[in-house]
Amino acid sequence: MSEIVKIGIFAASSIVPEIEFARGIEHLKQHGFDPVIQPQVRQHEFMFPGTDEARAESIYQLAMDPTLEVLWAARGGYGAGRLLPIIDKLTAARGQPPKKLLVGYSDVTVLHEYVRSRWGWSTLHAPMPAASNFSSLDSAEWNSILDYIKRKPTSPPWEHKPLTWMTNPPESPIDAELVGGNLSLWAALVGTPYLSSPRNRIIFLEDTDEAFYRIDRMMVQLIQSGALDGAAALILGDFTDCHDENNTCLAAPQGDTRKPLRHVFTQQEAFDEIFTKPARAIGLPLASGLGVGHGPHYAPLPLGARYRLTPQGRLTLVEWDWLTSPLS
Repeated sequence: MSEIVKIGIFAASSIVPEIEFARGIEHLKQHGFDPVIQPQVRQHEFMFPGTDEARAESIYQLAMDPTLEVLWAARGGYGAGRLLPIIDKLTAARGQPPKKLLVGYSDVTVLHEYVRSRWGWSTLHAPMPAASNFSSLDSAEWNSILDYIKRKPTSPPWEHKPLTWMTNPPESPIDAELVGGNLSLWAALVGTPYLSSPRNRIIFLEDTDEAFYRIDRMMVQLIQSGALDGAAALILGDFTDCHDENNTCLAAPQGDTRKPLRHVFTQQEAFDEIFTKPARAIGLPLASGLGVGHGPHYAPLPLGARYRLTPQGRLTLVEWDWLTSPLS
């Protein structure tokens, strides 16, 4: 790959904030990127940057552009899942795009899974340029993002900190492909044709700003739907600003004084119920503490790559086609 990396920028999800995006694009330019920004990025249609058709067409055009090797989502939010059937139709009518790298996270989770399984692309879970903190990421995390995109082996911060086994630690190392991303989006793929089999795969999940009951509901859906059946392991990343509800009730029949309805759970207490107990029940190795997600950690994580997860909690990237297979 040349020193200057030409990248295609699209917006599949929520409307893009202009000032933050401009700062993010300038940051990319300062670090050796030549961004090609689709005009659709700055459109407004309902709550999205353009119609579903315009957003899908924007992605497909960049995917077919022979001068681009990398596509980078402007931001997450909501809306990417609406595009998958349209991209299906574009692919059937015009052909499958050549192999590239897709970068993003959060709502981009569904696109990661789509291009990985349908187009054979490489995918990287990493921050996006319209985020307010994009130009001020931790240097170790940012340098790892740069190295990965530029096809250089790197050692992201999460490689240096062992995970914590919550239940069923393996007796020998697990060697498996790692897929997943945002829990809300992963659960939303259940029942669609776009979620691949979990068998013999490590499933990675993270999320932000979700109440514990909603996290529990999504986990129940994954288990009851079979979306974790046969998985090699489940790894939890950051669950940022996730919390319990503090419901109250009347303290006495007379008066308006209120008291807590029940104990308000910490994240550790809640996750023991939400994740540990069901994982133990189905014999699924479960580990937490991967420094990837919506904060405070933003380290990059290749998806669809092969990893080794040891009984000591060490997660190591073993093989990723983006680093080993040159583009045609």
